[in-house]
Amino acid sequence: MEELIAFLKSRIVDANQSVVALRADSRHDEAALEQIRGNIYGIFVSVAQAAKARTTTPEELRAFFEGNLERIPSSWAVAREKAEAAGDTVRVVQEDVKLAAIQEVRDAYARLCGDAQ
Repeated sequence: MEELIAFLKSRIVDANQSVVALRADSRHDEAALEQIRGNIYGIFVSVAQAAKARTTTPEELRAFFEGNLERIPSSWAVAREKAEAAGDTVRVVQEDVKLAAIQEVRDAYARLCGDAQ
């Protein structure tokens, strides 16, 4: 779990650096999307830290983290579909960024902590 936390923290740093660079270049919409991406990584740093603090066995840790890995983003695909149906392209793109970031978290979890599914 420590490796996952370190990876996610590095992704937060990357996202924050991108936000600064994009804002400096007056690319505020793209900066907002990078901020969303960084926020998703931050959420899962918190989940991983909570998993470590609240669990006593590897099985409990795994169940806690994986449960939140599914529960937290469960509404994002639905929100994306609703936004698409409403023609809200800004919201579609925002939800796409969240879904891409959560997939990156899942992939990193699988790679660093064992199978995520």
